[in-house]
Amino acid sequence: MKLAHSHPEAVIHVCFLLVFLFSSVLTWREGSVLKATYELSQRASLKDIADDLDRQFQFSLDQLLFCRNMLQQVMRAPAENSQMRRQLDYFSLLRSQPVWHLYASMTHSLPLSGIADDAVAAYPLLRRDDARLKPELAATLMMSLILQLNDANRDFHSRLWYLSRAGFWLSSTPLPQGEDTLRYLTRVVNAPWFTAMRPESNLSRQPRWSGPDATAAGRSALTLSLPVDLDGYWYGVLAMDFSAANIRQQLLLSLPERPMGSILFYDINLRPLASAVDGPATAHFTAEQIARLQRAIAHSDRGALRLDTRYISWVKTRYARGVLINVDTLRQSLTGSTGQVALALLGMWLLFTLALLLSHQLIIRLVRRLLAMQEKLRWRASHDGLTKMLNRSAFFERANALAYESQLRQRPFSVIQLDLDRFKQVNDSYGHEAGDRVLAYAAAVIDDTIDPSAIAGRVGGEEFCIALAVTADEAVAIAEKVRVALAQKQVFAGNSAWLRVTASLGVASSEASGDYHFKSLRSIADRRLYIAKTSGRNRVCDRD
Repeated sequence: MKLAHSHPEAVIHVCFLLVFLFSSVLTWREGSVLKATYELSQRASLKDIADDLDRQFQFSLDQLLFCRNMLQQVMRAPAENSQMRRQLDYFSLLRSQPVWHLYASMTHSLPLSGIADDAVAAYPLLRRDDARLKPELAATLMMSLILQLNDANRDFHSRLWYLSRAGFWLSSTPLPQGEDTLRYLTRVVNAPWFTAMRPESNLSRQPRWSGPDATAAGRSALTLSLPVDLDGYWYGVLAMDFSAANIRQQLLLSLPERPMGSILFYDINLRPLASAVDGPATAHFTAEQIARLQRAIAHSDRGALRLDTRYISWVKTRYARGVLINVDTLRQSLTGSTGQVALALLGMWLLFTLALLLSHQLIIRLVRRLLAMQEKLRWRASHDGLTKMLNRSAFFERANALAYESQLRQRPFSVIQLDLDRFKQVNDSYGHEAGDRVLAYAAAVIDDTIDPSAIAGRVGGEEFCIALAVTADEAVAIAEKVRVALAQKQVFAGNSAWLRVTASLGVASSEASGDYHFKSLRSIADRRLYIAKTSGRNRVCDRD
């Protein structure tokens, strides 16, 4: 009975093994299990590769959103220094030239390039509004100081750039100069990634993926574009190019150590984007096979099918509207250890019984789901769903245990009581969603700051408590470290608003009175927290 409770899956396997001893039919079952295991492992590996690729795309999208927020913030309140003012004054002299360049810093920024006023009028989507021009130029010059920090050898994207409707642009990689620049501008202004950002074409003002398209250097690339709007006016488009070479490099980095088939990355219409194998990706499928794949992929985010002697598995990526495909040939399947065993069991396949297979699979899945549900319920019973920290009852139980252990070993025991400052104002001013983000941020800071041996939990609405087997001075230092870490960054509150989170902390320790009772120490720490609140907030108090 004890084994059944601790290892239920093992008991199920033992039962089927006993049946196998009396019937050769189960030999085929073993072969089927080996086959299913191999296929599932291949598909799981493909999902891991897709997740890695999605993480890279997500990070790039976050960069693009950051750049847009920065542009919007600076356009609202331009932060001009003497160099920028000189460049803006210089622009008044340059704006009639066919192609001009501005620099926020001659040594630490990328060039901001543009075309003449009369040339802008030749493009229907371009418009140079003098009332909005200088704040936009100032914001783009500020962005050039940040963009020059991009490292083409490390970034997943091959280029990040901003194309303004006012007829100027900023790019993390050099663009052609002179006459070639004008021809290039004509092409990009009419490119789908730019024209699709018109308000009438993109009412939701969401990012769009386009491609595969050719870059300035003639290489195939995906483009992620994002409209830049402010006060109902469309200023321009931020865009990122992802070259096939960069995507291929990411696929190669994500490949597992064990053998896999040919990893291919297609768009949703099965146009090849990149491949982790040598040679063109289109050579792997005929037109009829591509049509069959398209029908299968259209109805499922992930799946598998057989094409002649090949096993094809796919996973749709969340970004880039792409599909990651693994082409596994029969020869590749049989070269591994699993394939060798499967060959040895192949002669017994006709003796396999479908009922036994189905019952085994159903029982295993049911037990796994029950175990997963049990584990999830156990976790939910002891943790706060929002902050992922220990809830009040679980925290008190573990803190009392730590206090008792510290008393037995005659080690110091300390308690830190923490309360977020003016949290009610956050909920009242920005809503409970912003309040939830503040709580989650505070919990993450506490978890990252304290030692793994410490115990932390959410004990109230905006109240947190930390129990530590450390001295009073060490507890004060940790509390101060938490306070400083909380105040270092700002939390996004929505509608372009950012909040700086501060907290007041009270510290109590067993060193003062020799009292190891957690409830008493927490009461003292709570009283000192109130003193910290009344004496100005955003501070640590360890004395009455």
